[in-house]
Amino acid sequence: MTRRALGPRLQSFFLAPLGWLYAAVAALRVAAFRRGWLRSTRAPMPTLSIGNLAVGGTGKTPLLLHGVEWLCRYGAEVAVLSRGYGGDEGRILERRHPKVKLYEGSDRRASLRRLQQEGGAEVILLDDGFQHLRLQRDLDVVVLDATRPFGPCLPAGLFREGARALRRADLVVMSRAELVDAACRERIWRRVDQVRSGLDILPRLEGGMRIDQIRRLHDDVCRQLAELHGAPACLAAGIGNPESFQALCVAAGVQVVATDWRRDHHAWCAADVRRWDRHAQVLVTEKDGVKLRPFAPANVWEVVAEWEFWRGGEEWEERLNRFYLPVRAAHIEPLWSAHDPDGRAAR
Repeated sequence: MTRRALGPRLQSFFLAPLGWLYAAVAALRVAAFRRGWLRSTRAPMPTLSIGNLAVGGTGKTPLLLHGVEWLCRYGAEVAVLSRGYGGDEGRILERRHPKVKLYEGSDRRASLRRLQQEGGAEVILLDDGFQHLRLQRDLDVVVLDATRPFGPCLPAGLFREGARALRRADLVVMSRAELVDAACRERIWRRVDQVRSGLDILPRLEGGMRIDQIRRLHDDVCRQLAELHGAPACLAAGIGNPESFQALCVAAGVQVVATDWRRDHHAWCAADVRRWDRHAQVLVTEKDGVKLRPFAPANVWEVVAEWEFWRGGEEWEERLNRFYLPVRAAHIEPLWSAHDPDGRAAR
């Protein structure tokens, strides 16, 4: 084993007791909310939370956008309450769904109050809301990254809670499922079933990203996926799991000649991109494109990717339908009451 590989392992080993303490405190906090020692608020509209166990980089944002797209397609008035850290996810949401109400801030209850003061919405989506227990939810979805589903808690690892927290989840969605083999996915699901022993067995929902197109930041010119095949490119990203971005590009046939990885939510500046001048093509994520767009040169393209279910898509839509059903029923009832039993319009 190399010294470089040994360093993080030793660090994790010595920090393990602090990770155990972090996990214990997180569990106590959950118990305090469950017993009513800490107060939580219920919103007056259906509330869906999409979160994770890890500190970012699980594919949560694409699934959130997929959920927003589904709800908007059926006419729902959607509000998203986001912590807003880094700001990039919010800008993507505004670009794709300008009619969705977005409230950013660490205090989701304060965001809810602002939403109600400004006219409300029919449904709420909590972005990264699994640990935000001050606001109750009707559907709690947890995203597990298939490439790193479980691990030690902070500061020994990248996790905010241990696997047992999945007992609170209503649905578990495995992201980046295409990056591991079937045996690995089966082991992950067995672990999920073990920690949820005695509870209902969850449907196995698996998905990942597919490239829809690439868009030049300089002028928003778009190209199709086929044009990536065999093309040399430098990849640049400031996200939690840049290797997943590389795997996505390689699967599309990109010939990766260099990488420029930065910390999650990196604040790109003009000085950062000067070193890319020697590359004919630089590919970045849509999250990075939000920050790069004002000063990106003509060789920088953002990869526009969409969430796609490989398994369990029908169950996902069925649960969204059940979640949205009370709102649909409220729409239908006034129309129904306006007709007599024979179906003729009431006078």
